Amino acid sequence: MWRFLHSEMLVILGMTEDACRTDSEIADLYGLNKGTVASVRRRMLDAGAIYYANVPAFNKLGCEMICFHTGTTDPGVASDLKAGHYLDFCESAPQMFFSMIGGGNVAFYTALRDATELEEFIQKHNSFFTGQRRSSKAKLDTVMFPYRMSRGTYTTNFAPTVHRFFQLEVPQPKSQVSKHHDVTSPDLSDTAKRTLIAMVENPNASDREMAEKVKLSRQAVTRIRNKLVDEEYVTKVCVPRLYKWGFEIYAVTHSRFSMEVAWESRLKTQPKRPIDLSFLTLSKADEGVTNHMISRYQEYAENLEDMLAWYHKSRIFDESPRINVFSLERCTELRVFDFAPVVKNLLSTKQKS
Repeated sequence: MWRFLHSEMLVILGMTEDACRTDSEIADLYGLNKGTVASVRRRMLDAGAIYYANVPAFNKLGCEMICFHTGTTDPGVASDLKAGHYLDFCESAPQMFFSMIGGGNVAFYTALRDATELEEFIQKHNSFFTGQRRSSKAKLDTVMFPYRMSRGTYTTNFAPTVHRFFQLEVPQPKSQVSKHHDVTSPDLSDTAKRTLIAMVENPNASDREMAEKVKLSRQAVTRIRNKLVDEEYVTKVCVPRLYKWGFEIYAVTHSRFSMEVAWESRLKTQPKRPIDLSFLTLSKADEGVTNHMISRYQEYAENLEDMLAWYHKSRIFDESPRINVFSLERCTELRVFDFAPVVKNLLSTKQKS
């Protein structure tokens, strides 16, 4: 269990709520010294307690849908063997940006141009797990969340979980609001594409470092980066490495909703806590997915029924939700908020079929 100083908790909370906050802004917000904030920020990043990621707006890159895939694996096959095979598959599947395997379950998210690319992805998965790798294969269930029909917190939403864990006597941070986003084709020059890729590959890189990589002047990179940020092609976030803090559980819940209850009505009346504490939420009229990091299994067991009670009482569910629980100590991260492969894939010259 990671032991944090009070000042460290405040700085981490301020960063996870808004990764673009300056040292001065965090210092003013929590009554800290600017030098203390700068020191804590460097120390926490160097220690790996947190890290930065530049989250791309997939919908602005010609991506029509986010898909959630989950499945169970053969419990008789060694966990290390299955994890190794899925790590190999991940290397050949640039569409994946978040994926876990453990406890007989797999769960991953993909960003896809269209239904054709989804079918190609599924066929690639089925083809990969043949021969000697067949025993490691999970039977996948896939849920599509087309941008035009869905809402989501497409950038991470960790601040409420961090606030709850630290139990700080400061105002609760605002949760990311689940929103609808339109799909647009990328209107980017080759230099802008290269800069965007460099930004997601290394969120900590300075403009000078990116300039060397993309073969542009520092001034040009600064201008392009500012434009990409201003036009919301990319959003900088601060991600806490909660498994390093001692968090025990990753729980992903797939719910099917009754169409007798209007989507808008459900969104307006549902309890806030299950959504506020989800670091990634996807929702459409008849289905939804939430993702939670939970500090203790006991907390998960004690709160599960309370969190689902309103949905059952209001007859919101069309069937009982499917919950996959991963032990963070035993599961394997296949790809976690690594966006470079999917951005390169979406910006490639591949044409739609």
